[in-house]
Amino acid sequence: MPDIAAVHAALARVVDPCSIATGVPINLADMGMVKQVGVDKGAVQITLRLTSPLCWQATNILAKVQELVGAIPGVSSVACDFDAGNEWLPTMMAEAARVRLRRLRPMPENA
Repeated sequence: MPDIAAVHAALARVVDPCSIATGVPINLADMGMVKQVGVDKGAVQITLRLTSPLCWQATNILAKVQELVGAIPGVSSVACDFDAGNEWLPTMMAEAARVRLRRLRPMPENA
């Protein structure tokens, strides 16, 4: 029987595709994109936030979540959806991820 910790560990292996494009890969958990995870017997329900309501990488994120969470022993189904009404903010990122991002991609001083 899968548990929530195993699902979170799988989600931590899914990297936000847009963060890859910036040269600073950050996983969904550290991005603060995981809103809710539920496990009922073998059925897993995940709700994610998108960094933009116009995210053109949403289907790629969904496919990777399905692949990695679906590979957890005991998982019989994975339902993953996006809460388009829930705004993502950079402050939702894990502190270590924000520090790493700013170290590798500093903000301009007048920004």
